[in-house]
Amino acid sequence: MLVLDIGGTKVAAARWTDGALHGRRQWPMPATLQGWRETLAAMAGAYPEPDRVAAAVTGVTDGQVLSAVNRQLISFWDGYALADALAQAWHCPAVLLNDAQAAAWGEYHAGGRRAGNLLFLTLSTGVGGGLVLDGRLRTGPRGLAGHIGHVSATCAPPDDTHLCGCGRPDCLETLASGTALARQASQLSGRPLDAPAVFAGWQAGDPVCVRLVTAAAQAVAQELANAHALLDLDEVRLGGSVGLADGMLAAVTLAQSALPALFRVPVAAARLGADAGLIGVGHWASDRLAAG
Repeated sequence: MLVLDIGGTKVAAARWTDGALHGRRQWPMPATLQGWRETLAAMAGAYPEPDRVAAAVTGVTDGQVLSAVNRQLISFWDGYALADALAQAWHCPAVLLNDAQAAAWGEYHAGGRRAGNLLFLTLSTGVGGGLVLDGRLRTGPRGLAGHIGHVSATCAPPDDTHLCGCGRPDCLETLASGTALARQASQLSGRPLDAPAVFAGWQAGDPVCVRLVTAAAQAVAQELANAHALLDLDEVRLGGSVGLADGMLAAVTLAQSALPALFRVPVAAARLGADAGLIGVGHWASDRLAAG
């Protein structure tokens, strides 16, 4: 089986054999449909003749077609028949799973399947989530389950940019994604900054960066408390380039300490790092095959 992880900035691919990744490679995610077609052709040449393809993808999917939650990330993604495109590229069956849902399933397996109710939260280019409840991955009939990045945050972004790319105001993604941190920092400081620069400034004590990272951590802590109140979680795994940035987990844990004990939930760094989506979609597709 060939497994893919298609995100806003990169595409990763690997063979999935006996529960492990082999021959992993990565390409930049193109911004145009023509660029995507060229990248797809390059990947098909690099991984010939798989028996099936399973892809973890950014966006909401019913397993065949994509709906872009954030239309600002990939311009051609909304309504794109990705499963058909993959099937045509490799001449074999292809299935899709949201990338954060895939990562949740990968993290659940990595933890020995002990946490019956697990939330995976990725803070990266965007903010995504996946849910395992009672030991089962929850996707929902429309693929929307777990999309915590598009739940309204308890505070507005400091730069007053309220509208999220999904079309709703004040989502967590407008505060705590790498895109949001870069946008806010650039506007408030008057100079272009990306997310790594924001974290570097935070560590150095820059007041703008301290304000932004602190606000992001507090917003994440509040959303985890909301999810915990609804679902009675056993554990949260935090991933993504922002979630795994040096100090972010400690900042979220500190923000949680201000909440009543009943609404705190254990938060740990994702165990699988950047490969959580690839590993999770491999387990998911293998489970589907085994179930017939």
